[in-house]
Amino acid sequence: MVAKGELKHISSTDITINPALGTGQLQIKDIHYVSLDVRDAWEFCQILDKKYLSCKKNTFEGWLELAKKYKWIKYD
Repeated sequence: MVAKGELKHISSTDITINPALGTGQLQIKDIHYVSLDVRDAWEFCQILDKKYLSCKKNTFEGWLELAKKYKWIKYD
């Protein structure tokens, strides 16, 4: 069952990352027509990471710098 209003369930094909919008900004292709995929938060984060890295100007090093800056990575 998909919870109403869960961003993590929007299909990966309906989510884009537009570098012109700035870091951390997502874009939904057409908010009136989206497909849903049931997934957990971890899977959603992996999709976002892959989409970020698929942009030509983004690198893993740049992603890692942001991850450290915003404390996305936990060191136990």
